[in-house]
Amino acid sequence: MAYSNIQTIDLTMLRGNSNPTCDVKFTFLDENTGMKSELPAHKLILAVGNEVFMRQFFGTIPEEKDTIPVEDSSVEAFQIFLDILYNKKIALEAMDFQLLADLYYLAEKYHHGFMKDSIIKEVSSRKILSENLLEVAKVAETNAHLEELSSSLLNICFVFINKSDLGTIMDIFDNEDVGEEKSCTLHRLMTGAKRSRPDVCKNCHYAPCLDGEVLTKSNFVIGASIARKGHEKQSRKTVKVDDSRVDYVLENGSGYSAKFSEMTFMCT
Repeated sequence: MAYSNIQTIDLTMLRGNSNPTCDVKFTFLDENTGMKSELPAHKLILAVGNEVFMRQFFGTIPEEKDTIPVEDSSVEAFQIFLDILYNKKIALEAMDFQLLADLYYLAEKYHHGFMKDSIIKEVSSRKILSENLLEVAKVAETNAHLEELSSSLLNICFVFINKSDLGTIMDIFDNEDVGEEKSCTLHRLMTGAKRSRPDVCKNCHYAPCLDGEVLTKSNFVIGASIARKGHEKQSRKTVKVDDSRVDYVLENGSGYSAKFSEMTFMCT
């Protein structure tokens, strides 16, 4: 009788200051508090999980030291980076923007493409609030050397600004302490948002264009070219709407009426 392999190894359980199998440790010094900390690990596991560590520990000129000081990362970010190499599940959505940036830097340094892509995807999916607009912008400017990350952070700032009304933007200016640094950041954000704003479509009067989107009472404009589902080749012009239907005319002047759900914008 054959038995399935019930033996499992939890790699994350192998790490710990008291685990005798660890053969390397990364040390950290907090410049603000003077606190020292360290993270033990296994050279073999790190090497198998990352090509940079493979070269560092088992390359032509391998690292001989068992204690490696880390000066370009926080202990928190490096801990998460090691967790990933040990196959521990992590929740990017639970991290703040600064921690994501710190982790992205490590992914860049250690050539971890999948981690970089995952962080960019997470950042791009977020919707920011007026309360953290400047925080996100600061992280973007501080990490300008990480171009893709910085661009993704700024883009979600621009989206927020372009979708906000003037009152919301003015409140941000009013609520922030007066200071040259913050004023410059806000100015750069407003300039960047203006440049990134898409042109308003001359047909649907929206930016970005609503081509192919279903017509609704809220997005209705008089005189827009629309199409009826199943008859997309023939253009129609909107005339008026009520609560559930839109009146339109064909190119030959004939008038008709249809449900909103049957009609889409025809901008191109």
